[in-house]
Amino acid sequence: MSRLIYSSDRPWDKLVWGLILIGLGMYFFLSMFGFVTSHLLHNWWPLLVIGAGLGSLLCARRPRAIGSAVSTLGIGMWMMIAANDWYGLGWSRSWRLALVAAGLGSLAQGLAQSVWPRKEAERVL
Repeated sequence: MSRLIYSSDRPWDKLVWGLILIGLGMYFFLSMFGFVTSHLLHNWWPLLVIGAGLGSLLCARRPRAIGSAVSTLGIGMWMMIAANDWYGLGWSRSWRLALVAAGLGSLAQGLAQSVWPRKEAERVL
């Protein structure tokens, strides 16, 4: 009898991550042959982190996964602000936004846990 290691009732997780990896692979492949200029990635690479956060959020099945995804999105947004020096917030002046991103993730996890349906065995009377 074989054991099922991964069971998914929603195929979105594999689909989203597959599309992200295919997109990244195509970008790097085309930039290797000079079809796409690499300076595009110089200021916009944090979009990869934001994309990973969005993919994680779409695939989240537990409150903890929602919190992690929101933290990843927040970190990606902080990196976008710092990499492009928006509002005069470079890397040395914007590190506080990383703390805000972590706090948003904790808040999202707590809110998700408060509304997430619990199994009957987990309920406290």
